[in-house]
Amino acid sequence: MQYTKITTSVLALLISLISFSQECDKLLQGGLYSFTSMTNTGSFNQDLRTYFLSEKFKSDMKSGKWGGSITVPIEGVPVTFGMDYSEDKYQEFREKILSVTQLSISSNFYQTTFSSIPNTNLYQSYVECVRIHSDVSKTGFIQGLNIETEDVVVFTIYYRPQAPGDPMPVVQSFNVQPEGSIINGRLAEGQRLNSFSMLVTAKRDLEKDLILSLVTDRGTFTSKSVAEGSLISSKEMPIGTIIASFLNLEQFNVATKNNEKSPGGVWTSLKSKWSPCDGRPIPNSKFSKIANQTNVPDLRGVFLRGLNSFDPYYTVQPQDNSQLNPETTSVGQYQRDELKKHNHNVPGNGNGQTGWALENVGRTGTYPTSEYPGATETRPKNVSLFYYIKVN
Repeated sequence: MQYTKITTSVLALLISLISFSQECDKLLQGGLYSFTSMTNTGSFNQDLRTYFLSEKFKSDMKSGKWGGSITVPIEGVPVTFGMDYSEDKYQEFREKILSVTQLSISSNFYQTTFSSIPNTNLYQSYVECVRIHSDVSKTGFIQGLNIETEDVVVFTIYYRPQAPGDPMPVVQSFNVQPEGSIINGRLAEGQRLNSFSMLVTAKRDLEKDLILSLVTDRGTFTSKSVAEGSLISSKEMPIGTIIASFLNLEQFNVATKNNEKSPGGVWTSLKSKWSPCDGRPIPNSKFSKIANQTNVPDLRGVFLRGLNSFDPYYTVQPQDNSQLNPETTSVGQYQRDELKKHNHNVPGNGNGQTGWALENVGRTGTYPTSEYPGATETRPKNVSLFYYIKVN
């Protein structure tokens, strides 16, 4: 009898773990629909195949949305496509997708793929989902980790009854502010929640926080997603501002809480506020949108210089025209070092007499020379610092 009880308990635990995995896989699927803007036809694997065959997937890859590369299992064989692949490589990848009528995607694909996607917290939300499912000590409404992408927020709502036989909550009121933000997952008044986890997808507003409020006969639940802020400016400094700092990147990240909103606390071009001015790509950042740039300026080892004109509609004469750049440059353009053109007068052998033309100017022969044992470049006195640019 004791053996039967143990076996039954283990079986129940296995069924529970399978259920957890399926619930959390649904979370990743829902997050992927939001991340890629795929059309939901009711068949995730088919929708994913359609997306991989689309021009949007190609564009997403080229922009770095999926990171450096993505590996898709096709009939058990991993097929990789990278962001820097040629058109021929893309066609080869596409033909392999076309060779199967439907992709068979396992949970391993979700976990390995989503953990490497930049600028989103899909995988972190999955890990939090598994943790919440396995922690049976928590009952009632449980706050999960919302999935946040550039355009949408997927609110995650978890509910575990206090006892196995307890009924699930009935919705008394539900809304997401600002009004009109909900894309899918709306809960109706009088509706009984029928799942451990629920997803509500809402469109992001740059200026306003998203606030979800749910009132039921068994408690209330609220969740908030902080607005990303305007493309034009931020509360601290405008997008595109460059500052010099004594702090290295690690110290700077701590001092400015630079990666506070970034998944895993690591630097990403979508969530981090500042970027080192080292020429790195910054896909999906606010700086890339407003400045129409794919990379931050590379300021390593160079001095900064003002452009000749700051306002094309308002001209002010400089104090001295010699301060202007003799070449026409654009913002962010690199200019190589040069020596200003000049000449030297060479004295001839005039014997100290007046009224005579100079003779033997530039006479050939062997003359003593001197050489300054200097450095490998000509430079003014300077102090080395770090440059950072506001990208979000």
